[in-house]
Amino acid sequence: MRTPEAGGGSAGSEGPIFSDPTGSQDRCLGAVCETPALPPQPDVPFLGDAGDGWLRLIEADWALGPQTEGYRCIRQTMTRDVYVTAFAPLVPTGTHHTVLEVHRSSVEPDGVTVCGVTAGGERRLQGAGAGTQPTPLPDGVAMKIGAGEQLLMNLHLFNATNDVLRGTSGMRIKVAAQEQVKYEAEVRLMGPLNLQIPRGQVTQGGSCKFGSPATIFSVAPHMHQLGVHAKVVAHSAIGGDRVLLDMPYEFTHQLVYPIAPVQLAAGDSISVECTYLNTTDRTVSWGDSTLSEMCFASVGAYPSTNSDGMPCWN
Repeated sequence: MRTPEAGGGSAGSEGPIFSDPTGSQDRCLGAVCETPALPPQPDVPFLGDAGDGWLRLIEADWALGPQTEGYRCIRQTMTRDVYVTAFAPLVPTGTHHTVLEVHRSSVEPDGVTVCGVTAGGERRLQGAGAGTQPTPLPDGVAMKIGAGEQLLMNLHLFNATNDVLRGTSGMRIKVAAQEQVKYEAEVRLMGPLNLQIPRGQVTQGGSCKFGSPATIFSVAPHMHQLGVHAKVVAHSAIGGDRVLLDMPYEFTHQLVYPIAPVQLAAGDSISVECTYLNTTDRTVSWGDSTLSEMCFASVGAYPSTNSDGMPCWN
C-alpha cells in the first residue's frame, strides 16, 4: 500500500535487507539481490475486448529476482472519459498488492518502471491483493477516469523462491455511459501507520472520521501474513452502529466485500480492528514489506471527494 513513510536498512547486513522504499530498486530478502531487466511490454489496445463484457484498461509484464521484494509502476494517460462500473484485477503468483490510482496531472511519462512504495496518485480507484475476485459497483454508481488523467497501477511483488518469478498484472473493467451514472465513487483507505505486534495473539486498530456525508457500499481488509481476523464497524448518526465486516482473514484470499449501503453524516466514523497471531521470535512493526504488518480497510464510498488516497486515521 502507498504510505507517506517507511523504515529502511542497509545492504550487506544479516537478515532481511530493506533498501530505501522511496528509491527505484528492489529489496533483497537475503544477502544478494538481483534485479532482472524489465521485460518487453504487451501491446494493450485502449479498452480492448477481454471477453464477457470486460475491457482491458491497463496491463504490464514483470520479472522479479529470487528472494526479492519490489515495486513496479505502470502509467497510462487516458484519451477519453471512462465511467467504470466493475473491476477485475489480474493478480498472478507473487502479487502482494495492486493499487490503481489517478493523477489529475503528472510529470511522469507513460510506461513501466521499477519504483517504490511512495509512488501514488491523487485519487484511489481500486485495490487488490492475492485472491481478489471481480468487483461490481452498485447500480448507478461508477468511478470516473477523465480524459487527460494518468492512471497509475502500483504493483507490490514478493518472490520468496530461488528462481526468477514472472507474471502479467493488470486491470479489466466494465463501463457505463455517463447518463447511466447517478453517483461518482472512490475508495478511501483507513488504517494506522504505527503497529507494534508482540509475540502471541493481539488486536490493534482505531477509527477514521468522515468530514462530509457519504454512502458506504464495499469494504476490503488488508493485513499481511500474521493477520487472522478483521472487523470493520460504521458508527452512524443516521442508522446507528453497523458491523460491515467481522470474519477470519487470509492473506492469500483478499476479497472486496459488497455491503448494503450505509449512510454516514459528517463527523461519523468507521473503526477497524485487526487481530494478529505472531508466531515469530520478534515484535513485528508496521511496514510496507510483506515481512512487516499493516491494518487497513479500503472502503468504497460515494459521492467522490477526490480523496488523495492517503490513509485516514484520527
